[in-house]
Amino acid sequence: MISVRPANSLRAATVLAAVCLLALVAPVSRAGSMDGRAWIGRMNDALAKRNYDGVFVQQVGGRSETWRIIHRMRDGRMTERLISTDGSGKEYIRDGSEAVWYIPGRKVVVVEQRSRSSGYITALYGVSAETEKYYTLRSADRSVRVQGFNARMVTVEPKDDLRYGYRYWIDEKNGMPVRTQLVAPGGAVMLDISFISMTLPDAVDDDLLKPDVDTTGFKWMRRDLPAPPNSLKVAFVPRDDLLPPGFEVKFYKSSPQLADASPRTRFIISDGIAWVSVFIERADAAAGPPGSVQRSEGLVQMGSSAAYTLSVDGHRITVVGEVPPATVKAIAGAVQRQ
Repeated sequence: MISVRPANSLRAATVLAAVCLLALVAPVSRAGSMDGRAWIGRMNDALAKRNYDGVFVQQVGGRSETWRIIHRMRDGRMTERLISTDGSGKEYIRDGSEAVWYIPGRKVVVVEQRSRSSGYITALYGVSAETEKYYTLRSADRSVRVQGFNARMVTVEPKDDLRYGYRYWIDEKNGMPVRTQLVAPGGAVMLDISFISMTLPDAVDDDLLKPDVDTTGFKWMRRDLPAPPNSLKVAFVPRDDLLPPGFEVKFYKSSPQLADASPRTRFIISDGIAWVSVFIERADAAAGPPGSVQRSEGLVQMGSSAAYTLSVDGHRITVVGEVPPATVKAIAGAVQRQ
């Protein structure tokens, strides 16, 4: 005998089957529904709060290096140490805003002041609805296996040639970026950092963050040292109407020059994701204090960073940042006498 199921019963059975199927796939759908901004936010939170100790391979152009990184966050202060594994003895120590490179092969120590709180593995704090006018964020629907990590790939693609793009592979369990890439206009990878191992210790001992380099007989040099406050008689400012689209001056309460009316010797320019420093000094003071490193005029490409220096009305303007060369040139041209 052949039985015929009533239409209402068939419809109810179909709905029930669909509900059961949805229940089975719901956890995967929820995981896949996190958008690019949410994944970046999770990564930023991990970088801001976690200690980590790992080994990564860094590729810049055709050059490859392997480093160990020890990173500590304690009481809101970041300290980290990078140790080259190639036997050269090179080390990098970051303590708060001060970054120090130890280069035994040249018997040189280079000291820099950094305006951002991010470590060597850079967070992307500026992602917002405003920055998405200039960048497109995308996250993959599925995780991929990267050097033993299950990671979700997130891309930050610029909408013009004035910015670099970013690719992050973010660990699904802990939010740490296990691989990052900086991508030039046209798609060429300028910088690739890929972890081959990583642990997340609850605490990091002070001794692990101290350099092993004996600096006896080394030359100490300061790079991009701002001119001292009150050293300028003429004010130069970046004009909003001349800056590349999306870029603007960023002010910080900690800046000592905000407290007085003297012409500023340094500005920070950003679109929220890319960050650029502008230094202004008198031409007759361009030699700087003993031990400082000064740049020659014109364009200089240093790995993923670009620097551009020009002279204007007896002053030198230097622009440095991890942006395309055309962008540092455009920002330098936007700095005008007030």
